[in-house]
Amino acid sequence: MLIFRHNLRPRTSPAHTLITEAQNGVAMTKLATWNCNMAFRKKKDQILRYDPDILVIQECESPSAKGDWSEFSDWIWVGEDEHKGLGIFSRNGISLEPGNVSGAGGRFSIPVATDTSVDVLGVWAMNDKQNPENRYIGQVYTALQDYCEWIDSETVVVGDFNWNVVWDESPKSPLRGDFSDTVGILNDCGLRSGYHAVTDSEFGDEDTPTFYMHKKQDRPYHIDYIFAPDRTAGSTAEIVVGKYDDWIDASDHMPVMMTV
Repeated sequence: MLIFRHNLRPRTSPAHTLITEAQNGVAMTKLATWNCNMAFRKKKDQILRYDPDILVIQECESPSAKGDWSEFSDWIWVGEDEHKGLGIFSRNGISLEPGNVSGAGGRFSIPVATDTSVDVLGVWAMNDKQNPENRYIGQVYTALQDYCEWIDSETVVVGDFNWNVVWDESPKSPLRGDFSDTVGILNDCGLRSGYHAVTDSEFGDEDTPTFYMHKKQDRPYHIDYIFAPDRTAGSTAEIVVGKYDDWIDASDHMPVMMTV
């Protein structure tokens, strides 16, 4: 596993503005998650138009390998191949520090402490043919188990879970923890899915897809999530899911963005 961390550059201004909103006097930060389908350096401008403060990007290359990343204040990246891994990027002077954890977490997971009102656990779940019980959502469940002492009600758990609750009923083999188990842990930590809170929808009954298998519009699924603190994941929260026509040329996943 390759792990790289950017050295934070000095801020160009003594005062930067992270806050676009405030809720009960707490600074608000815009987070985005997107499985970019590789070559993020060529696609990043499209999501930066939305002015996110923290981005969790799956299938991105290591910034230490290639590309110009001057738009970002800080980043942490992990991967088995410098061309395709998981990165957390910050902007607007936000600094990132690896979370103080002892467990290994999922196959691709990054616990990060920030200097905003929330810390972030970024995830990218995938298949595991050698250890099927740890495939997809099993990796998110494992990360939550390993980092249980670090995660609290001011953590955001965000990323490509690669799973929907509808698949819990008929797995090819038993999972270490299924979607319902995973959501139970998150709820116990005081975290809720922003999308489901805002839309008042049930898991498995989502109207807005975040993924189109093989980029086909008739094969939609909701598999990317932002689990945010209860205080922010209410019906008045703002959450944005990218539209098929706007994003399908770049990736089979749509970005999900939320202010927390």
